[in-house]
Amino acid sequence: MIIKSVVMRFDRKAFLTWFLFLGICLVCPIHADPLRSFADIFPGLDDNQKSSAFSDEGFKRSFTRNESPSVTPARSSGIDLFSVVKEKDPSHFIEALMVIPYSGEPLGLKNAYRALTRIEDIKNHTYFNRSRNVHITAYTESTRIESAGKNKPIPDPPPSETYPASEEIFLRLKDSYFGNMYFRGDVSAGSNGITFTLTNNRPIRYFLVPIMRSGKFCAILYLEPLEEGMLVYGMGAVDIPNFIASRINIASSVQRRLSVFIDWIKKGLE
Repeated sequence: MIIKSVVMRFDRKAFLTWFLFLGICLVCPIHADPLRSFADIFPGLDDNQKSSAFSDEGFKRSFTRNESPSVTPARSSGIDLFSVVKEKDPSHFIEALMVIPYSGEPLGLKNAYRALTRIEDIKNHTYFNRSRNVHITAYTESTRIESAGKNKPIPDPPPSETYPASEEIFLRLKDSYFGNMYFRGDVSAGSNGITFTLTNNRPIRYFLVPIMRSGKFCAILYLEPLEEGMLVYGMGAVDIPNFIASRINIASSVQRRLSVFIDWIKKGLE
């Protein structure tokens, strides 16, 4: 009887504790970690760089291996795309930074993942050629393929309410100048944002002439929901021989195509 009485008192106490905890949660719901601000990640930018980042075109800049990036995240942010692309010892770099304002409620990592994995939507996005004063379609075709060695097209998966911690995809882009290009895409989700790394797994050609070997093109896009909007931060790197670089403005070509990818993300977030 004594043991039974003790158990009953323990059960009542446990039930009361749980009931009070549930009531507190209903009145004061538990919130997720607050969103970081743009200044938390990029505290050292000047006014012009900030204005460009929040403009419709965003901030973009190309530079060579002897130079350094202009926009660098704070060390405490945990974001370091430059070190990743620098390991490939490229000849040219491209950096891009943009904050896409929310049109309504703040978006989350689920929205960022959906925007990054709608491969079929890449095609038909254009970039503006200032010298010719026209909009040019960069990719006339964009599709997922089965694997690095199998070119069979496969559809994008339907929108999901969840996203994986990591994912590997393969894709084929038909460039209006360079023809078919084949890439491996690696998606990685962290606590604050999602990273999409694009690497060419076959040589890139210009009029059938190889201008870039496999693995010599790398672009990384990082998306994170901020207080002010969705952060899109990108680093691109290419390595091409000097005699080709003197004939093709490869840095400009990569920068224009990076603009296409950012426009693709903007549309995906809508």
